[in-house]
Amino acid sequence: MRKKGDKLAHAAHIKRHTAGTSNEISFSVLDAARNALDEKGRAGRDARLHRFGGISLFTLSARRKKPAGTPTKEQGLPLSTGDFVSVEPPKSQVPQIAYPSETPSAAPSASSSFEGPTATRPKLSEEAFEKPIAQPAEKPPLSSEEEVARRKARRRLSKLVAVAAIALITGAVAVAGGGYLYHDYQQYQDGIKSLNDTLKLVAETDEAIKGLDDFVADPFAAGSRAACKDLKSSLPEIEEKLAQADERARALSVSLRESQGKEAAHQAVATISARNTLVDQGYQIIDAADRAYDAIDQARKAWDVLLSADALARESSELVKDTTPENVQASMAKANESLEAFEEAEASFAESSSLYPAADFAAFSDYIAKRKEALGHALASDEAILAKDKDAATEHNDAYNAADAEAAERAKGLPDDPSSPVVDAFEAEAEEFEKAYSTARLQAGAADAFIRDYLGTEIK
Repeated sequence: MRKKGDKLAHAAHIKRHTAGTSNEISFSVLDAARNALDEKGRAGRDARLHRFGGISLFTLSARRKKPAGTPTKEQGLPLSTGDFVSVEPPKSQVPQIAYPSETPSAAPSASSSFEGPTATRPKLSEEAFEKPIAQPAEKPPLSSEEEVARRKARRRLSKLVAVAAIALITGAVAVAGGGYLYHDYQQYQDGIKSLNDTLKLVAETDEAIKGLDDFVADPFAAGSRAACKDLKSSLPEIEEKLAQADERARALSVSLRESQGKEAAHQAVATISARNTLVDQGYQIIDAADRAYDAIDQARKAWDVLLSADALARESSELVKDTTPENVQASMAKANESLEAFEEAEASFAESSSLYPAADFAAFSDYIAKRKEALGHALASDEAILAKDKDAATEHNDAYNAADAEAAERAKGLPDDPSSPVVDAFEAEAEEFEKAYSTARLQAGAADAFIRDYLGTEIK
């Protein structure tokens, strides 16, 4: 029975280094009391050992211990329940250190002085390495309600993080987009302002263009000659302004992004181009009108001389109705004056034709030639009368009447206004320029209408 009891007690033995493991068996009060005494005794011993300074002393036992591999019978207290309580100190807490050179008789007492450490290091017991590393205490498991709450809180936190991230990204995009939109809007406003400035520059030419319109409509109206002079002096400045406006408008037609703004810039280019055409064709019309004015002045001068020559010829004819020697002499003088006047008128018409080569003064030339022919016969007749040669006087007088009658027929074909040949030639020459001018005027009007609708600015 004792052996059986010892076996049972030995089998139930739990070493101190197994405390807290799966092999642990709790012995309630006895175990707790023994552990408390061990801890208190160890604490007192450590205090005594360290009281003599900062050098730890090793207290050796009076007897040699058995080698680590030799098992010893564990001392303890058997309980009435059949359990066994060990009273040996845990080997893992106070490892036994053996020195090979020591003998039991050489072990110093507790009161002996310390003479110095030995030359060899102590060997640690295997139990020191078998002691498990202390693990952090695990948190108690959460209840189902706490787990649900934890998961909800985690989901709320995730949502908040996601919302914050989305808000941050949205804010960054909004700031970047806002900056881009502001830059784009500012660029648009600058473009519209530049377009307005360009159109104002174009509008500065409207007064001159309006004057050009009036002139082209009737180049020979009252005051047109003064208007022609003013236009010739102002058109170079108009061309310069249109060139500046055209450069700006073409740049805006490329830089503006908004469709209507871009189209307005295109229309600005169109109206400037049309105005340039108006100026170009107007130049041609003004130049032709300026030459026509000089030709008309010379033709009217020739006409006045022609009328004077015709009056002198008539006076010469009246004087010979009474064929006295004095009247015949006076008739010859008038005939010579008339002849000189006709020659002067002929020269003036020729000069007018040279100023405006397209003008046809052939009718005047033919008439003057026939009148000069008649005057030649009149002078020959007067000389025959003075020479008392009746046959010769009669022959030249008949020739005069025939030439004078033919001249009268040619006079019927003469225009009432000697400037007519010049005006007719001008209209034929300017017809092509006026057509091009009219087309450009329509184009400018259409472009201006679009710009007025877009900007609300009236451009004439």
